[in-house]
Amino acid sequence: MTPFFQKGWPTSQHCLFGIAAGLFSGILLGSYLKAVQFLTEQRVYDLLLNVDFVPFLPTDMPEWIEFSFHLIVSLIIGILYVAWTRTNHHPWRNGLWLGMLSSLLFFPLSLLSERVPSVTDGIALLWWLSGHLLYGIMLGICGLFISRTKNPRHSYEN
Repeated sequence: MTPFFQKGWPTSQHCLFGIAAGLFSGILLGSYLKAVQFLTEQRVYDLLLNVDFVPFLPTDMPEWIEFSFHLIVSLIIGILYVAWTRTNHHPWRNGLWLGMLSSLLFFPLSLLSERVPSVTDGIALLWWLSGHLLYGIMLGICGLFISRTKNPRHSYEN
């Protein structure tokens, strides 16, 4: 395994792939948690969009703005994912790791707001974990697509 940026900074092409991976994965996660909340009344989608703890933001924002914040974070994760996968070539493992690591945000986010599930709500935690597992799987799928592309400019080898 080579150091993170020994191969140089990711190219603009790598960043675009990272943005796409983060966008697809983030939209999938958001859609999944929104459906879960609609069907079960577990407030996991509210938890995903929760920004109550950011002092300079208004407390009541439209859903699309809150979802945009979620996607910005997901885009950053996607770019980091592609950069990381360039160094060790394990798209599935890296995607699952990032999905599961990001699921740990359940605990601090649950403690920071009254309008989200309690930190002790095991059912909400299971839905949250399953959503982030799905997120990691989607990152892995995107990573496999990148690594199997025929154009060497797009692969992780560059």
